[in-house]
Parts: sequence; structure tokens; C-alpha cells
Amino acid sequence: MQKFKIQTYTLQTAKIERAFMFVIFSDLHGCVYGEKQKGLLDALLRLRPDAVWMTGDMSDIRGEEEPFWDLIEGAVEQAPCYYVTGNHEYHGHSGSSFCYSKEEIGQRKEALRKRGVHVLEGNKQLLAGSDGRIAIMGIDDVFVGRKEWDQQYRRCCREVDARCYTVLLSHRPELAGAYRYFPGDLVVCGHAHGGQWRLPGARGGVYAPGQGLFPRYAGGLYERGAGKLLVSCGLCYRYPRLPRFGNPPEVVALQVRPEVRA
Repeated sequence: MQKFKIQTYTLQTAKIERAFMFVIFSDLHGCVYGEKQKGLLDALLRLRPDAVWMTGDMSDIRGEEEPFWDLIEGAVEQAPCYYVTGNHEYHGHSGSSFCYSKEEIGQRKEALRKRGVHVLEGNKQLLAGSDGRIAIMGIDDVFVGRKEWDQQYRRCCREVDARCYTVLLSHRPELAGAYRYFPGDLVVCGHAHGGQWRLPGARGGVYAPGQGLFPRYAGGLYERGAGKLLVSCGLCYRYPRLPRFGNPPEVVALQVRPEVRA
């Protein structure tokens, strides 16, 4: 079975009264972690999250779909699942002419909803069991069209309630300049694959799509104006037909705790 690490982060906020655990899956690209994704689903059993967030590129266009659906069908049995598209839900590998139609993308989203997944496309949902204190938002990848992306992003910004701990799921970390103005608490992304190769002693990765060489947002937790930007290094171990080096695939476990008052 392919191996992965569990990367943990902890954040604090005065907006909640108990701790919450969230698991982030990103950039699976159809990779397999045991039969029916047993490795990933076993990790969920251990972590017992309050929700699972999926930040795009979970499968490749015209590629293997079954590993993604295996993960979905197991994950929804364990926790509420929230999903946004990445570029590969719309388009093929670099140089590929494959592209899903708007109708095909709509059918895919509907199939996810029928399985119990919360598909986010410029909307907000309050997390069940949080007494309305945690709001989860999400936007499609920019391949939806820049005008539509802008509309979804601005709609999310308008719907932020300062009393709620508010999270935005969005695929691309290179749009950090835009996220800086998101009035919520946290933006969660993927896409960068941890920079693909990580050299000993060097900070960050070597290359990331949309950022080029030595990307600033390859994977980790970053300051974002008044909030935070969390970038998952993702789960793909063979994209694009190149191995990762010094950069194991990861499942992100994020605990959000009540702020400790003096």
C-alpha cells in the first residue's frame, strides 16, 4: 500500500466553545491507497473528524475515476464531506485537449450530491453540530470562467458573518493576493503538490503549477492579512508522471480550538 503522512495543524479562535477536527483531502488525481482506499478511510476512523474538506483535483479528466468514488463512498459514512473543483475536474493535463462540458461538470456535481457530498460553488453552509459557529464556504476553480469565479468569490465575501469561524475552500494558492481580502478566518487550498521536490534544508518546494520555480505557497500554514492560508501538499504520488522527492503525500488534520483566555 502506498504510504502517506498525516500533517497536523492547530488554530485557535474565540468564536467557538469546543474543539473541532477537520481532515483535508486534496489532489488525489486518482491515486490508490489500498483496496477501496482503505488507507485513507482508516486514517479518518482514527482522526474522527467533524468534517472532511476536499479542495479539488481529486480525479483526472478522462482518467481513473473509481479511486475517487471509492473514497467518497467511504468518507460520507464517517463525516460530512465538502467539495470544490480543481482545474483537473475541468481540463486535462498540460497540453491536453480534453475538456469537460458545462453539462458534464453539472452531472458530476449532481452525482456527488446524491452521495451526500456538500458541493460548494460560491455558497455558504453552517457546520452541523457547531451551533452555527462554523461556516464553510467554497468556490469553483478559475476554469469555471474568470467572471463566474469573481462572482462566486465576491458572494462568499459578502456572506461572511464576523460572529462565525468562517472557512473558504478554493483550489489555487497562487491567488493569495485575492484571498488577502477575504474577511473570513481561513482559506484552504491544494494544487501546489508541496512543490513536487523538497530539497534538504530548503524552505518550500522546487516547482508548483501557477507559481513556477521555488513557489511561495507550496504547502503549509501562512499568514493571510487578518487570517490564515493553509495549503495541503496533496495526495498524488505520481503526477505528472514524476515522483515526489523529500515530499511525501499527506492528509491534513486541522484542529480548531477555543482560544485560551488569560
